[in-house]
Amino acid sequence: MIPPGRPWPAPPRTHEDHSVTDDELFEAVRARVKAGQPTDLASTLTTPEPASLDTVEDVERTTGYRLPPLVRRLYLEIADGGVGPFLGFSPLHGEDIGMASGCLDYLNAELDPEDPPAPPPGVLFFCDFGCAMWALLDCRHPEGQMWWWEEGDRHKLALTFPQWIQAWLDGRLTHKFMAARQLRDESWVGPWANEQPY
Repeated sequence: MIPPGRPWPAPPRTHEDHSVTDDELFEAVRARVKAGQPTDLASTLTTPEPASLDTVEDVERTTGYRLPPLVRRLYLEIADGGVGPFLGFSPLHGEDIGMASGCLDYLNAELDPEDPPAPPPGVLFFCDFGCAMWALLDCRHPEGQMWWWEEGDRHKLALTFPQWIQAWLDGRLTHKFMAARQLRDESWVGPWANEQPY
């Protein structure tokens, strides 16, 4: 087992140069799970069982979009959440934290004018980083475009899901890494961003 704080071994090539395949990324994630390090946190929690095909298809019907192929495979073959950065990916269904329930909550919510607008349809709360910070998954993109949500501000990132998971496997997925890849397209920053500090 790799000592805490050290990057996890991953394929030597980065997905950013498109030389790492989804199969290689899948196997690197599976190896990490088998070694007892499914997330960034030291935990005795058991990794959930894989999701059923019915569950995956139900989420896809609910959101109106298919999950990107690598994401779909991770849920079907490794675990229904609890794998990946920080606390791991959200489960597909769950009373409070499931991706499907989170999507429905936003679609059905009457948002207060002071609240941040809902993410566009097909953009799901995917991975909870704590303190009102989330990685969002945009299922409108064939590989899954990644977004960053921080206390209501959201930024589309110049990262696909395979690039994002590769950065995690390499130990490079930091706030600074994601901030350097923010795009303006479809991003939203609340009016408080222009407020003067005290």
